[in-house]
Amino acid sequence: MSAIVANTFTSTATHSITIRRAVADDAVSILRMIGELAKYQGVADRVNASAEDLRRDGFGPEPKFEALIAERHGAPVGLAMFQTYYSSWETASVLQITDLFVDEAVRGTGVGFKLAHEVAQIAHQRGCAGLQLNMVHANPSRVSLDRIGFVHQDDLLHYRLDAQALRKFVESER
Repeated sequence: MSAIVANTFTSTATHSITIRRAVADDAVSILRMIGELAKYQGVADRVNASAEDLRRDGFGPEPKFEALIAERHGAPVGLAMFQTYYSSWETASVLQITDLFVDEAVRGTGVGFKLAHEVAQIAHQRGCAGLQLNMVHANPSRVSLDRIGFVHQDDLLHYRLDAQALRKFVESER
């Protein structure tokens, strides 16, 4: 586990922001930010999660994700959700940021950078081979990823079976 408990910094907008690990009581705030991120990206209809799902999946006996919360004046204004996967090519773990969101009121102040930086520190502390982040094409924040040093991998295509397609595939015969 990372030593990150609460890290405070002052953004360019001179608002004191605290970054801390999410806890089960943050599930409603996490769900709100996931919904706002999906809306911002034009895919709000894809969110099927509930706060109870997040409590179970992130804070139960076998957490499926981890999260950091950015707060301003005690109110959540940013979220970084991430998980570990194993890279067979690098024979090492990689952290993947699955959701990175910053409230509109504090966008452009460094909050997103700081959240990503904290996840990068965790990845480094754990000896991970890298940090990965997926983003929809329409997200204008893609430019920020270039400045941080993320490299778009043109040779990879992201494919997914949704629940209905997964069921259909499982039930099919060759």
